[in-house]
Amino acid sequence: MLILSLSLLALCIFSFFVPLLDKKLASHLWQLVYVAPLILTAVLSAFTGGSFACLGFYLGAGLMILSLYAGKARNKTMISAASTLCVLVSMFVVLVLKTGTGATYLKDFEEGFTTMREHYVLTEEKDIDWNKLYAKYRPLFERADAMQDEVLNYKSWLQFTQEFHDGHVGYTAEKTKDEEKAKCEIFGRDYGLSLLRLSSGEYVAVNVEGCGEALSITDYGEDYAYAGEYLSETAEADRLTLKNAGLHNGSIITAWDGRSIEEAEKEVDVYVDSFPSLDNEEFYLPLYAAGKGGESVDISFIDDNGKEKTVTAKALGAYYPRLKSTVKLLDSGVNISNLDFQEVDAETVLLRIYQMAYDTKSYDGADYTAMSEEVRSKVLEYREKGYKRMILDLRKNGGGSPFMVGGVVQLFAPKGEHLVAYSTKINEKTASYERGSDGKYVKDQAQTYMGEDLWSHGDILLLVNYETVSAGDMMTYLMAEYPNVTILGFTGSNSSCQAVTGTYLSAGTLTFSAVPNLDEDSEPIIDTRSDRLRGVPIDHVIPLSEEAVSAIFDRGEDYVLEYAVRY
Repeated sequence: MLILSLSLLALCIFSFFVPLLDKKLASHLWQLVYVAPLILTAVLSAFTGGSFACLGFYLGAGLMILSLYAGKARNKTMISAASTLCVLVSMFVVLVLKTGTGATYLKDFEEGFTTMREHYVLTEEKDIDWNKLYAKYRPLFERADAMQDEVLNYKSWLQFTQEFHDGHVGYTAEKTKDEEKAKCEIFGRDYGLSLLRLSSGEYVAVNVEGCGEALSITDYGEDYAYAGEYLSETAEADRLTLKNAGLHNGSIITAWDGRSIEEAEKEVDVYVDSFPSLDNEEFYLPLYAAGKGGESVDISFIDDNGKEKTVTAKALGAYYPRLKSTVKLLDSGVNISNLDFQEVDAETVLLRIYQMAYDTKSYDGADYTAMSEEVRSKVLEYREKGYKRMILDLRKNGGGSPFMVGGVVQLFAPKGEHLVAYSTKINEKTASYERGSDGKYVKDQAQTYMGEDLWSHGDILLLVNYETVSAGDMMTYLMAEYPNVTILGFTGSNSSCQAVTGTYLSAGTLTFSAVPNLDEDSEPIIDTRSDRLRGVPIDHVIPLSEEAVSAIFDRGEDYVLEYAVRY
């Protein structure tokens, strides 16, 4: 872009001397100098998508063509001056103000919105008002496009996709590094802590800089290397301000910059991920409030002597790395390979499933026989050894193949045939999924499996969290019906399970639910409706207590697993 615009400017300036050179060395070839800018602007137009900010380039090139018919040298000089001025104005707008070049964000929105409106399968179930969404978000993308603001573009996509409260609706920027940097700007400032609300209702500090297992700004590592440029000049000197004041993991926070944390929560307008169910959103909301503030915030807390104190915490840098670290400490499951077993105690064995994938060959099809045989042999082995409890760790399960789900759950299901879901009938005339006169989708073929009941002698515990999504949701949904299964977690699973598709845009990829999975009543399974009540049950919500905070953030323990064993 810089080279093209400088070349255009150089041609405009050189055109001042063309009449003089033409007198000394008469040739029709000098006329090419007046035509060349038009060729360059055609290249510029292809590069920028015809941005309004480049209007000066187009006017300058158009004026230069007039020099071919201007006659007198004086007229040509005046045209050259006008052309040069037009080019300089656009160069200032584009290169200094950085407006109007690069990705076509508005075009992306128009394309993504239209595609999703035509093919999103939960419009009726979630009461989506497409006209209202268009009116709300088009101006944001129009502004992002005009200013070439990649952060506003990314934030607008996050906000737009989160209107659907669907874990399968999301946006990924084309360049991971650009997306991570945008998150550093979107999610506020890091004051050296995150916030959580205990089950008792009190707000506490967690992941406090300098305490326990907390993320340290002095050692971001590869995962957070991009955040280093956001650190304040005094971050190193200020990083232990909270710890030195006596604030630590588990300290009760009574006020945030002179107001309640509930007030700070009202400023949260976007999340890293979508929260389909309202109770999941309420659990994670305080984490996002901890990034709200200016150059510093006054944090009031109860010290170890039971007295209220206030400490002024300066912003250390971007809050996103600490937010990401806090969620990771809360949500990560047992760190072993997918489909690996781990003996927890003499009577308890754990099976880790963090994705619904076995190998490339099976993932491309529906045959998970080899996987089922492998897991079956281990289950029978532990049953023969006298193990009585099976823990299935589905925390942070990002989903995958529904056929793999069937290949696992059949081992634990009561004997007999069980339904996974019905596919939806396609109307051949409209090439869309058919709805009946009652407004419901019309069922087509059923996907079923035969239960083997290999663990009927003992209990099965499923560990989940909001990052248990898609096929992870499906496994939880199916096994919730088994008489010896109990589902546990700080929160329930994500509640998103329609099949997903994506559309590729110039600056990223938009994904959304595109294929309905139906139950016996022709209702889409699992996904939340407009009331945002979860579609997958949770039998026991693990209380977030002071002991849980200390175990996770001070000692780095897997509190959820330990709780499940005790339970």
